Amino acid sequence: ETHFAWVFLVGARAFKLRKPVRRDTMDYGTLAARRTDSEAEVRLNRRLAPDVYLRTVPLVVDPADRFAIGGIGEIVDWLVEMRRLDRRWMLDAALERGDTGTRSLARVADLLARFYSAAAPAITEPGLFGQRLHAQVEANHLVLCTLDADSAALLATRQHSLLTGLERELDIRVERGCIVEAHGDLRPEHILLSDPPAIIDCLEFDRNLRILDRAEELCFLELECARLGHAPAGRWLLEECLRRLSDDAPRMLLDFYRGHRSATRATLYTWRAGEPDGGTPQEWQARATHYLAIALEATTEASRYR
Repeated sequence: ETHFAWVFLVGARAFKLRKPVRRDTMDYGTLAARRTDSEAEVRLNRRLAPDVYLRTVPLVVDPADRFAIGGIGEIVDWLVEMRRLDRRWMLDAALERGDTGTRSLARVADLLARFYSAAAPAITEPGLFGQRLHAQVEANHLVLCTLDADSAALLATRQHSLLTGLERELDIRVERGCIVEAHGDLRPEHILLSDPPAIIDCLEFDRNLRILDRAEELCFLELECARLGHAPAGRWLLEECLRRLSDDAPRMLLDFYRGHRSATRATLYTWRAGEPDGGTPQEWQARATHYLAIALEATTEASRYR
């Protein structure tokens, strides 16, 4: 069970059933909406995992009044049918047991570099990307001030100042087509070290949240690898992907992105602390506080390059 769905593991298949929930830009409240989003999940995830996401299939009540996957009957919901994966070969699990070689990581870097290279620019107007980041910083601050007002204020002040200093660099990123419709949730637990590799579970419900500088998304992956205690692997993936893209993103920008992703995760877990399921409020607050500390550290590092 996840926050928004149930996943049923059946033999060589996995079936995802959305919960009829509504929150912010996510609305699974109707049968039609769950179908639309299921179809979007298959389409978007096939960009990086074409052999994993198989189809959208109806859950029906058949003429004998039994549930069935597909076939004749009244459609009562929609499922995403996927190939079931071996959990041992997701990047986080492989890192934990020390079973990641350069070759397997290189395949992941190649997949990501090809994905970003093929992606069309999502923002082309100068100045717009910087405005967008300022707005995101402020949105995070409004939530994080309920967690730790002093730290949240310091973080927002630092981030706004860094963005002001990065205005020209952000416009260069736009000019080079670096702002794309990305994966949106590039974490080690979503990367399958197969041959070829696959990257699953993109953030499908809100395109706005997938619009990212490719370097920011790679910084998020680096951050999550480091959080698991495997900073060298995350740094290698970041640097190798950028090398393959001929992307010379400056250190100050990368440190800003790392802090920005950390603040966004802290915001997410602050929200989760106020919701009833999936852990205690204290557990979510502790995780949010941890990410907030990482964000502050990253902004300190970024400021050294000014």
